[in-house]
Amino acid sequence: MSHPPARTERARPMAAGMALLLAGMLAFALTSDGNAFTHTPWVVGLCLWLLLWAALRSLTRAVAERPADGLDERERDVRNRVGYVGYQFAVASGMAVVLMLVVFQNHERVLDRAPGVLATLMLAAAALPTVILGWSQPDEEFEDGE
Repeated sequence: MSHPPARTERARPMAAGMALLLAGMLAFALTSDGNAFTHTPWVVGLCLWLLLWAALRSLTRAVAERPADGLDERERDVRNRVGYVGYQFAVASGMAVVLMLVVFQNHERVLDRAPGVLATLMLAAAALPTVILGWSQPDEEFEDGE
């Protein structure tokens, strides 16, 4: 079975690339002068995010998108765990942006950055389960039954 290890070899660099891309997008959103949506680097980052996310989803869909009846107990647990991690990250990210808005409510430049920061954090929350699966998925275990 040479195909599954090749999938892991492709998924891990993509997962790392996604993490670096999102860190860069967040740094840009926090330091840009105004709305990140109007700046080319952030928009390019969004396009790269879409490409990486689609590629990672295709590499992890055996667990991420299969109906629950088609998963064994361990695969269901893994999928539920990464989904929960993504949910918790989304909640924490939203609360961080709310805190940022409250603390810096009199700083117009910070308030201008909030939409870009929130959008970047929500992109990270959406991608986090797929990134975790792509980084840590032991293909041999997932492929045993096939």
